Amino acid sequence: MKATSGHYHSDGRWIEKVYYREEAARGESCLDDCYQPGYFEVDVKANKSGDFAIIAVADKKEDDARKILAEMPLTMYDVEALYEREKARHEISLTKFYEEQSGISSSDWLSWVVSATDAFLVRGTDDAQRSVIAGYPWFGVWGRDTFVSLPGLLLVTGRFEDTRKVFLTFKNYCKQGLIPNCLPEQSEPPAYNAVDATLWFVNAVLQYLKYTGDFMFVQNQLWGTLRNIMDSHVKGTIFDIHVDSDGLLSHGSQLTWMDVAIDGQPITPRGGKAVEIQALWYNTLKIMELLSKKFKEKGEAEKYLQMAEKAKASFAEKFWNFEKGCLFDVVSENTRDDSLRSNQIVAVYLDFVMLDRARNEGIVDVVQRELLTPYGLRTLSRSDPKYVGVYVGDRKSRDKAYHNGTVWPWLQGPFVSAFLKTKGYAEYRREYALKNFI
Repeated sequence: MKATSGHYHSDGRWIEKVYYREEAARGESCLDDCYQPGYFEVDVKANKSGDFAIIAVADKKEDDARKILAEMPLTMYDVEALYEREKARHEISLTKFYEEQSGISSSDWLSWVVSATDAFLVRGTDDAQRSVIAGYPWFGVWGRDTFVSLPGLLLVTGRFEDTRKVFLTFKNYCKQGLIPNCLPEQSEPPAYNAVDATLWFVNAVLQYLKYTGDFMFVQNQLWGTLRNIMDSHVKGTIFDIHVDSDGLLSHGSQLTWMDVAIDGQPITPRGGKAVEIQALWYNTLKIMELLSKKFKEKGEAEKYLQMAEKAKASFAEKFWNFEKGCLFDVVSENTRDDSLRSNQIVAVYLDFVMLDRARNEGIVDVVQRELLTPYGLRTLSRSDPKYVGVYVGDRKSRDKAYHNGTVWPWLQGPFVSAFLKTKGYAEYRREYALKNFI
């Protein structure tokens, strides 16, 4: 640390029993001893004001942090110049965004959202590595979150070089046909306990192509990985992930985004065939069919077409809930879970869907009526006995609510897309969606 003016006084002392109110409310350890190594002192004349800045740098190695700190500004003028350069960088990015999205009017809230995307993109130990932080302050780099958010973070904002680096970073970690659920922060091995991270990866490839038309990058850099993904899923891979005899994708428990467990027991047990996983699997098959045709692999294209048709027929037969007019959440060998959850919106939102327009519109209507809030979709209908409507208390209390009622904003995007997809893109529909959903 250093300051642009004043003096630093080394005064190492402990402040004992600091009480953390938020941790207490969360049922966590809430008393701590805080070490104060020293303080900065700045002289300001009576009835006057003064400006100064304290600059802090952190890195994995102390020597690296010191090197960066040595290059930091020494005066307030330098600090303000650094601020202006960063401000100009964001303004250039915003100008580029609005120029490329000519049909979108500029607004303060949208500009803030576009600028905020920068904070979630993470550079690795070298410039070739890119990934996405799942959220602050708790989360690290997650494969699922990276590829769910990639279209909005990087494609809409025109950051195509960063997008390619994200693909290549995760491609290098692909193992047994799976994209990691979590990437290591230090030297730990990646975690692969997710059935959907890989499928969202494939979907992101399609979205990249829609924005760039860059088939050469996909063929030269990603096609081998995509083929390996498909072969591994068909043969069967870890965590009991495999294509079943009905053409749908079967998987173990705690592998979807609703993966919370208490004392080793899943709160939302979804092993078997979860609805959004089947939607993503069919979408993946159709993307592979499309790419196989593009890359003149007709035999592979025909194979994926047949697999997709089989999955589509099985999905329509097994997942439609005639009583509720929507989809079952999970289908397993002996049960069909009719919990009314937000996962089913994925089956309408994706580019390739398995149901006809009437059923898709019915799903949107049910989700809008039962799950929509101003901040996102509820994870469970309020009429369900398992519903927990408040996310407060200790860890167990919060975990029970995490996917059993808690509203998640990330689902708002898929819902709005599904709404317009089924209702039409007329101007009045888009205005309605903007006013009521965003």
